[in-house]
Amino acid sequence: MCGRYSLAIPPSLIRQMLEDDGVPIADAPDDEGSEAPHQSYNFAPGSNGIVCTAGTHHRGTQPTPNDTHTSTPDCEIHQTKKDPQEHGGEEVEFNLQSMNWGIVPSWSSKNPASTPKAINCRDDSLRTPGGMWQSMKTRKRCIVVAQGFFEWLHVSPKEKVPHFVKRRDGRLMCFAGLWDAIKHEDTGDKHYTYSIITTSSNQQLRFLHNRMPVIFDADSKEFRQWLQPRQTQWTHNLQSLLKPYEGDLEVYPVCKDVGKVGRSSPSFILPLSDKGNGPDIAQFFSSTSENSEPKKPTGMGKHENDGNQDTSITNAKLSPVERAETNKKHKISDVSSPTSKRRQVKPGPPGVKKITDFFS
Repeated sequence: MCGRYSLAIPPSLIRQMLEDDGVPIADAPDDEGSEAPHQSYNFAPGSNGIVCTAGTHHRGTQPTPNDTHTSTPDCEIHQTKKDPQEHGGEEVEFNLQSMNWGIVPSWSSKNPASTPKAINCRDDSLRTPGGMWQSMKTRKRCIVVAQGFFEWLHVSPKEKVPHFVKRRDGRLMCFAGLWDAIKHEDTGDKHYTYSIITTSSNQQLRFLHNRMPVIFDADSKEFRQWLQPRQTQWTHNLQSLLKPYEGDLEVYPVCKDVGKVGRSSPSFILPLSDKGNGPDIAQFFSSTSENSEPKKPTGMGKHENDGNQDTSITNAKLSPVERAETNKKHKISDVSSPTSKRRQVKPGPPGVKKITDFFS
């Protein structure tokens, strides 16, 4: 199951990152405008995401959108950024396109807005011929681009803890996907949709959920085989690509606010311990006793203040929240210290007795 992922970067940056990984991109959506895809740290079904498709054309000819060799959906094929792998005078080109998450089959007679949408496709549902995926798995394969995905750990019947899963190297995640298109009855415009293929979880994620997206490395052999536009028959080789990811992933719990659809924040993809919130001030004072040394805020390292050190040096190493808490600590010490009060008592004029002299 993959019901939420993160993609909060513009198409231009996605294009650059894929090209840095060796995937030449011929065309991509604009970063802004009515056709621009959605950007969110909390990407939910029904949003317009970025998918990568592939098409071919003959060398030395000007391709057209109606080229019979082109599997790219209604995208103009450019003659730049071509894949070096050629067969019979054909060149493979990769394109990025904005599509809506949640498949609406092309044979559906209902309005796309009211049609139930499949956001995931199980890998085992593609093993047998026929079914709703038949035409898509042979000619409409795609890559769904993401920064990572969310999954919820059931810790009790009433409590679920969200976790974020991403590549440890920080590169883009490339999910195996299928796409389709349907025409609007009233306008004649095409509505493009996609679904993410899931498989059994690998050993690392098995504690979290029994399913995970099929993940490819960008520009890998599996990536190119999956997008190969000349492959129009479903084969055992294609089916064998749909397996648990064997690469290095990072998984950690994140803020529960990610469970609220429509909200987006960079904190949603940060580990709970790395959000920069600093120590809890209430916990700071509750753990301090009269005869014990006050607990020092975390993150001070070798610059921890021992009472003789210039606090401006220490504060320069702290986050704004930690700096404020450290300043509060010193102000409280200056006001409440009995020693400080005794040092501030000045001697009276000559001949004036102290009140304690009357009781001696």
